[in-house]
Amino acid sequence: MGLTELIFIAALVGATTFAAFAATKALSPPAAAGSILQALRALLDWAGMFAIFLAANLMLGAAVILMIRALTPRFVALYTLENLLMLILSAAQAFVFQAWWRCE
Repeated sequence: MGLTELIFIAALVGATTFAAFAATKALSPPAAAGSILQALRALLDWAGMFAIFLAANLMLGAAVILMIRALTPRFVALYTLENLLMLILSAAQAFVFQAWWRCE
């Protein structure tokens, strides 16, 4: 991804974030001053959990692949772990875990 594409994506995300913030401010009662900070804290919590789940999934996957290589004549590439579904499922794991953890 080049710098131009990165700036374009960041601008799109910034515009939709601003639009959602403005619409929420206009349509809902005034929120507490700390609510945006709580939302940012929740985002950082999720990002940390996502990184932990992704790393754990990749380490476990690599260990299983190396075990398959060692115990069988079959070759399985580590590139098998380079998959968009791994990112999506790790993000979902983090989301569900965060929601469950906050309810406890």
